[in-house]
Amino acid sequence: MATRTSEEFAALLSPHFRLQDLEESSAIVVGLWADYTLAYMNPAWEHFAGLNNGRPRQAADWGLGASYLEAIALPLRPFYEQLLASTPDAGAALHPVSHVYECSSATVFRQYSMQVYALRERAGYVVINSLVAEMPHDPATHTAHHPDHHIYVGEHGTVVQCSHCRLVRQIADPTRWDWVPAWVERCHERTSHGLCPLCFAYYYAEAT
Repeated sequence: MATRTSEEFAALLSPHFRLQDLEESSAIVVGLWADYTLAYMNPAWEHFAGLNNGRPRQAADWGLGASYLEAIALPLRPFYEQLLASTPDAGAALHPVSHVYECSSATVFRQYSMQVYALRERAGYVVINSLVAEMPHDPATHTAHHPDHHIYVGEHGTVVQCSHCRLVRQIADPTRWDWVPAWVERCHERTSHGLCPLCFAYYYAEAT
């Protein structure tokens, strides 16, 4: 517990949350300070990292004080920053700010619902990520492609992968994005993150 939060942040949770409830939750819960640095991570956060090859990097790079936004790929960062900033003050709204996003593995489709709560005087936030869907990928929408360098690796040796759904862009036809499980399991050594057209429309509808 001592390495996953501080007495100051635990005190900030009251009266809206109990630390013990967050500790026992199956949802992935993180606490943030007002500057969006990590102030708390519950056991489910660590469990998820362990199941998805997130260790030891999680312990080394994403401990208390690390920037939450820096863990988010650049194309998505403005969206999440705006989402956090738009969170109502504690007790000011019946419902929290929420967002549904994909967090899939090479073999399993996963969808999460994120809910963001501002704490007293906006001194911090609680972010709760609840699993809402989990199933094998549908072959009709996720036909597996081999990691063919001639199709996907550009002249500078870079692969472009969607930050949200993790499809990979073809070189010859940039409008084509394919499911390449090998690069979901383990990213190509030179991966540049973008957004496929569908995900760009989902996150930045006003810009389309």
